[in-house]
Amino acid sequence: MKPTTEAKAGKPDKDETMISVGLITDGAPIINKHQGGFTLHNLLIGEGFHWQRTIKAEFAGDFMMLPTPQGNIHMVNRLPLERYLESVVGSEMNPEAPIEFLKAHAIISRSWAMRKISACVKVSDATTHEVVCDIENNEISWEESDAHHGFDVCSDDHCQRYQGVPEEMAQGCVARCVEAVRATHGLVLIDKDGCVADARFSKCCGGMTEIFSSCWAEQDPHYLVAQADPWCDLSRMPENEREEMLRTSLKGYDKTTCDFHDWESDVNSEELRERVQDIYKRDLGNILHLTPIERGKSGRITKLKITGSEGKVTIGKTLAIRRLLSADCLKSSWFDVDKTADAFRLQGHGWGHGVGLCQIGAARMAYEGKDCEEILRFYYPGTRIGELDI
Repeated sequence: MKPTTEAKAGKPDKDETMISVGLITDGAPIINKHQGGFTLHNLLIGEGFHWQRTIKAEFAGDFMMLPTPQGNIHMVNRLPLERYLESVVGSEMNPEAPIEFLKAHAIISRSWAMRKISACVKVSDATTHEVVCDIENNEISWEESDAHHGFDVCSDDHCQRYQGVPEEMAQGCVARCVEAVRATHGLVLIDKDGCVADARFSKCCGGMTEIFSSCWAEQDPHYLVAQADPWCDLSRMPENEREEMLRTSLKGYDKTTCDFHDWESDVNSEELRERVQDIYKRDLGNILHLTPIERGKSGRITKLKITGSEGKVTIGKTLAIRRLLSADCLKSSWFDVDKTADAFRLQGHGWGHGVGLCQIGAARMAYEGKDCEEILRFYYPGTRIGELDI
């Protein structure tokens, strides 16, 4: 990997690549402006997921209010891309994680962000808007970050986590995020066609990564492959090493999700009926069967048929399935189903969509001595690290 250059670190502000981030808040923003940035007292994180909460955080750069709020997004934070990445690296994972993992994350987060803001990307993202179809009792949908208007990305898991600098984050941890970003300044993943790679990532793939089209549009970049991932299964690690790795790699609220590789979940039939009514405006009657119709290459369900006493509907893709089956979003759509008296028992694997880098697996690779390039080569085969003038 090329080292960063001191000349770039000293670029004039006017030459820096900027990014606009829509900040998700719990109600109207509560803000205190100060020199160099502002304090946001009610940043909403994990919206719609089981770790949802409201935190106080410090942000760099300027902000402006949106004339027409987009859901819980009332304001936009505009700042230099590299400052944004310093926060993203420490927001996605614990800043105490191995430095080679943090560097790898800086590169993929920069790559993903550059596809949203830069004309340097040679290929278009023409198929990344939310699409919903209703044809013969089918409800197939997916969501993409390009659905935003008036800013490049949002602050939560819909895009990539950007939580500013939470009050509890120690200055030493902030310094490690800065180190990771500066050590990789301008470095991105490049695909075989010379384009910036769409570097997707999720928390834990559960032992098998997934292809792009299982979650989003019907296209499959050559480097987002379905492959076995032995790194994210921590069951054979000595207990003290496993606890140390998780302590230093996971965010505090992520540590509450201890069963991310293999898990069980019960879906109450009556609650499922109510969610189908709420989301799809259909009353299927008593829910009788959950039947996987299509699975991705990893085993994640991409189309699921819900059969009730009064009708049926087939839904997809993976995120729609996860949101329907759990009020706070099922960990993944990779599961098998058993019927009980008044519920469906799901036995599943993984946490997230499973496409691209597996954060738990990548952290384990770094913990066991793999460097940044080895991590990226494993999760994005056929790509190389290249340098942009940003």
